[in-house]
Amino acid sequence: MPEPAANPQAPPAYKKVPGSGSNFIERIKLYLAPDHLLYVSGAGFSETYRRFYFRDIHAVTVRKSITGALFNALWGTLLFFSLIGALSSGSAEGWVGWGIPATLFICLLLVNVLRGPTCVSEIHTAVQTRRLYSVNRLRRAERFLALLRPLLLDAQSPIPPEELRQRIDAARQTAFTTTAAPPVIGQNPQ
Repeated sequence: MPEPAANPQAPPAYKKVPGSGSNFIERIKLYLAPDHLLYVSGAGFSETYRRFYFRDIHAVTVRKSITGALFNALWGTLLFFSLIGALSSGSAEGWVGWGIPATLFICLLLVNVLRGPTCVSEIHTAVQTRRLYSVNRLRRAERFLALLRPLLLDAQSPIPPEELRQRIDAARQTAFTTTAAPPVIGQNPQ
């Protein structure tokens, strides 16, 4: 029995990229399709979709940020003051009263340390640059790039060296050709 033909109108199969992030207003998620990256941003009851086709992506940049270190400093400082409060209280009630926030701060500090260093990831096309809030840790960025790299290479095959030389020569020729100077405004042509 022959297999049924694939429906060209069928929606592409999406694979969710691990992680999600937010920019304080929207919740951001990423999905991979065979030919594009889907950027989903949701705020309240609405979602916005942006497609980044692999052939149109110029670069994906990842740079380390200090956000994780700042949060470590914040949770560590609050933990320190909670422990100072517990030590200076001198009573069991004081230990319990200061121990609850100290436990919370140590948990937040440990979670942040175990998640690893933070980063800022961006996707660049010819017309826009979009921050990828869901790729905000270095380990997650490495996994994301490992997923994306083969798809980008398939969509953007490398230029053969001979064709690259021809393009460079053509660009040099057009860059160094002289053009006639434009007429000066207010000058009467004779």
